[in-house]
Amino acid sequence: MTDPITTLATSAATTAATTAATKGTTKLLDLLFSKHVLKHKRLETLSDAQNKKDAKLIEQGLMEFRDGKFVLIDEQVGNPTSPLGLILSQHHQNQSENLGKCLSKTYEHLSEREDEEINDEQISDTFFNKWMNYSKEVSEEELQDLWGNILAKEITEPNSINFLVLNTLSLMSKNHLQSFYNLISFICDGHIYCNPTLSAHENYKKVNESTLNELVDLNIIKGFLPDDIYYSEQLYDVQIKDKKLPIIYIDSKNFIAFHLYENTENFQPYYYPLTSIGKKLFKIALNSMKIEEYFVNLISSFQSIPAFKNCYSYELISLIDNEWQSRIKIDL
Repeated sequence: MTDPITTLATSAATTAATTAATKGTTKLLDLLFSKHVLKHKRLETLSDAQNKKDAKLIEQGLMEFRDGKFVLIDEQVGNPTSPLGLILSQHHQNQSENLGKCLSKTYEHLSEREDEEINDEQISDTFFNKWMNYSKEVSEEELQDLWGNILAKEITEPNSINFLVLNTLSLMSKNHLQSFYNLISFICDGHIYCNPTLSAHENYKKVNESTLNELVDLNIIKGFLPDDIYYSEQLYDVQIKDKKLPIIYIDSKNFIAFHLYENTENFQPYYYPLTSIGKKLFKIALNSMKIEEYFVNLISSFQSIPAFKNCYSYELISLIDNEWQSRIKIDL
């Protein structure tokens, strides 16, 4: 059975075969054939009119100049042994391999989760179709892992990832993903914590300035201008033993308790907010991390931020066996 991509490509080629090539259809054909056809030299013997068209397609026997029009040769359409057919076949093979690798990553992520974490509700066909359409175009291993994680997250919690998030993540490059991961050691509770006296690039030196701006353009981070900086006016307080400590939630099962020096008057960390899409991406990333390792890296990053200088100890509190328990405590 022919897959939808083949049907779409063949349909486009069939339309081009019966009509004159416009600039738009020529660009479309260039896109389909460029990797195989555009390697050949332009024939010097073609007329001036033909030179304005893509003579490389003529060399390959894919196109001909007929009756003053540049048209696709009919026998190429739907012929699996023609140059066009071979190009499409290789493209489909690459897509199938990409899709298979993303599904393998999904399996890996799901195999690490407990049965009780998996919701009984099945994900929607629409979501899965969109996921397949995006993931088959992903060839980098890091992005394949992300897309495997996305499907695993949706299988675990159906309707937890909407189509807008899917579309945004499909626009991310390997560099965008790696840069966001470099920021994770500053992220907690939907915020990227910062030193407000420094620029974003000075705060996050592992990420170049242009990439930081691109993450804003992708609607993952709200902004990195001075006006985009907020501070926590009042943190939640939790009674831990004989002390009432301010806390910041990591997720629904983990939070950080801050042990402050007695003379601390205002504990108000500054931050740049993540968007709702950024928060989803953080949750997806956190699913593939060990919470202890994330916590240690987070506290290490906090040491460069003035507001956290008021803390002499950080405590990771986790929901274990339906009880809140201390998992790690880092004393400075």
